[in-house]
Amino acid sequence: MSTPIIPSTSFATELLPGDEQFDAWRQAISVVFDVAPLHEARKGFRAKVRAFHLGELLLVNTRFDSQRFVRSQRQARSDWMDHFLVQYYRRGGNAGTVDDREIRTPPGSVSVLDLAHGVETQANAAECLTLVVPRQVMSAILPGCTGLHGYILDPASGGLLGDFMASLERRLPHTHANQAAGIAEATGQLLAACLQPSSNHEARTRVQDDAFLLDRAKRHIEQQLDTTGHDAAAQLQVDAICRAVGASRSRLYALFQPHGGVRQYIQHRRLMRVHRALADRRQRDPIMRLAERHGFSSHAHLSRLFQKHFGYSPSDVRADPTIALLARAAAGVEEQEAGFDDWVRTLG
Repeated sequence: MSTPIIPSTSFATELLPGDEQFDAWRQAISVVFDVAPLHEARKGFRAKVRAFHLGELLLVNTRFDSQRFVRSQRQARSDWMDHFLVQYYRRGGNAGTVDDREIRTPPGSVSVLDLAHGVETQANAAECLTLVVPRQVMSAILPGCTGLHGYILDPASGGLLGDFMASLERRLPHTHANQAAGIAEATGQLLAACLQPSSNHEARTRVQDDAFLLDRAKRHIEQQLDTTGHDAAAQLQVDAICRAVGASRSRLYALFQPHGGVRQYIQHRRLMRVHRALADRRQRDPIMRLAERHGFSSHAHLSRLFQKHFGYSPSDVRADPTIALLARAAAGVEEQEAGFDDWVRTLG
């Protein structure tokens, strides 16, 4: 039996009729951005994607015609894409605003976007290599990563990192899957070295403390969600979390602000656990039982929140094969036909 290579997936608009190409691209990229063409797209819109899955990271090559990219603050608060995009514009570039601050990314440069924040840019026809890095991975390799949104690496660091990303893209199609973890680790170490000069020591110390507290709070929440009973529910109250991690209410609220707040984050984690349970083919527990197990007051309560959060109901996951496929991806079940947008949704 031959050793499997690192998983990859591809998408190209050229396989579609011209008048359908931009809509297909907009649907695919909507996992992160809302897009609009800068020129007439009725006769066609060229976009091509190839993504490689390294377990903890994704490397994505995108080639596209000129367009506008928008990620609103509302989308950043609601879609839970809690990742960083480290982007090397091998050809073309973009310009726009991040958090009301102007940014310009010229060809050959490397920039960082934090998906917990808003961004609006216009890009020329371009080729871009992107590392998709979940926040928990970035926090592990570079504590204090919250100040990176819109950061453009200096030419020396950016050149080094860009060359490395380009080399990865050339070699990954022929690399064995059992090497992915080592490659992801080496990539993280180089990324940390290149981003290290991005902030001063005092600011880094402050954000390191915040990252440490946030990690402790998340681990406390996960621990309580793994248990049941009145005591576990009591430990998920804001005051109990503050005592567990040694933070004031105001600081805890500030730490979870990018996640929509403490209660919103806990609700999201509960819904994700229900999602995984529905996706597990070995489990056929009634939805009412899942609602009780995961802290929802009733079947109707769970269904209402689930529908609002995911755009489909719990019963839809089991009834519709298309939705079930996405649910299995969210549960970490490998699917040959998963697209790069599914990978971005389920990364981390």
